[in-house]
This record gives sequence, structure tokens and C-alpha cells, in this order.
Amino acid sequence: MIPLFALVSMQSEQSGGFRLWLPLFLVWLLLLPLAVLLLPVIFIICMVRQVNPLRALGLGWQVFAGLTGTHIEFEECNHSFLIRII
Repeated sequence: MIPLFALVSMQSEQSGGFRLWLPLFLVWLLLLPLAVLLLPVIFIICMVRQVNPLRALGLGWQVFAGLTGTHIEFEECNHSFLIRII
């Protein structure tokens, strides 16, 4: 299943920190019309490149589903930034 939420957290020594929950399911809903419009273009590119379009779409789905559980962390001198995809 594709990820539905992302947790963005930033901490610094001077100002404390904050935590922000981002609902990714709203992003997916906003991108859905664009995906529907691009679908014929993707099929044409797959046919020109001689790639199975269903396999290409399945691979794209697996990449998005594989984002779940991603943990990215950046640290600087006095700042810390964390992104967790749930």
C-alpha cells in the first residue's frame, strides 16, 4: 500500500522544535487527475521502447509502496531535521 502520512520534525537549540504531520493521501488525490492524463503518454512511451506497460505500471506502484517506512535524518551544527514516511 502506498504511504498515507509523513512526519516532518525539526529541532534547533535556539528555538526548540516543531513536528508536522503531512497527509500524503491528499497529495495522491491531487495527483490522480494528472496521472490519468499522463497514462496514454506512458503507454505510448512503453510501446516505443518495447516495454510491457502493465509491468512498468506495476513497477511504479512497487516503488511508491516501498516508500513506506523511509526514515531520512539530517543534522547540522545546531539543527536537526527528520522525515519519516508512514
